Amino acid sequence: MTRRRITVLGAGLIGRAMVFDLSGEHEVTVADISAENLAAAARWPCRTVQADVLKPGVLEEIAGEADIVLSAMPGAIGFRLLERLIELGKDVVDISFTEEDPTALSERAAARGATVIADCGVCPGLSNILAAHAARHRFQRLDRYVCYVGGLPRTPQPPWFYRNPFAAESVIDEYTRPCRFRIGGQPVTLEPLSGAETIEFAETGPLVAFHTDGIRTLLASLPEVPTLVEKTLRHAPHYEFIVRLREAGFFAPDVLPALTTVARRAWRFEPGEADITVMRLLFEGVLREGEPARLHMDLVDHYDAENGLLSMARTTGYTATAAARLVLDGRFRRPGVHPPEVLGFEPDLCRALLEMLGQRSIRFESATFPNTPGPQA
Repeated sequence: MTRRRITVLGAGLIGRAMVFDLSGEHEVTVADISAENLAAAARWPCRTVQADVLKPGVLEEIAGEADIVLSAMPGAIGFRLLERLIELGKDVVDISFTEEDPTALSERAAARGATVIADCGVCPGLSNILAAHAARHRFQRLDRYVCYVGGLPRTPQPPWFYRNPFAAESVIDEYTRPCRFRIGGQPVTLEPLSGAETIEFAETGPLVAFHTDGIRTLLASLPEVPTLVEKTLRHAPHYEFIVRLREAGFFAPDVLPALTTVARRAWRFEPGEADITVMRLLFEGVLREGEPARLHMDLVDHYDAENGLLSMARTTGYTATAAARLVLDGRFRRPGVHPPEVLGFEPDLCRALLEMLGQRSIRFESATFPNTPGPQA
């Protein structure tokens, strides 16, 4: 691939994984307001810029010459930044999970000639791509899809039994935002933290799975699938602690900011602390061959000790960098704002993305079972 100019917005844990993955092939500029974050990213060949990209003119200067921009910014500001990048006509791969719907900007992006892939992390992102591929290419009829996913500390410690590579606000949002799903063909809104069940992986032991609001664009992209649900995975003591905090009133609007402040400190990974990412994609329906079946696709990914990269940063960041390569080399060139599942609808793109992830030791193990009824979401 021709050496290109790439701007990464955000030098946090996930932005650094993007820099690591791209800097050997391309000219990478990474921007962040934190000197500490930039110093950590500077261990790899890149240009660092300490700046507040929300200030007028700053984003335009940093991204002006870029062939593509990868945004690893918090969801609270991600939509505003995406609007400005689209006005600049920039191709963008964005992992920010914003409250606003990024596809609402699609007409503006198309008019500017900008190809944008939104929500393109591990979940939403990689999970959406595989859900779309399964629905359109592995099953003749997909009846039920459930995504189980969690980023966890390898050695959970009290009192929280949890660490988090994202902004603490994003996780608190998961615990408080109503969950928009489709079940049995009907749109439903469920309480976050509801629907608790146990899911077990050999590497983690039993985990609690509970409803969170991550299905998002799949509701529109897969209208033929009657049931679409997401559940987050956590160690049981953390889940129980969070439920007790909610019951004790810590989710009240006047108290939640204090909880978020505590979580920012308490959930931060220590240098060298290992994590693990686990995901199970559950599909039930009738395969192309005509067999009723239940398909499990399991991902287990580990901390990269050699490069100091968390697993959740790897799986999130490398999904985005793989998508960026598809845009840069012209395999996906479609002005507008697209959900990640658009890459799953096209078998060649899905295959190429999975090959890139496999080269980075991110791989799914699949198993197919007779489709006997199990516990429903």
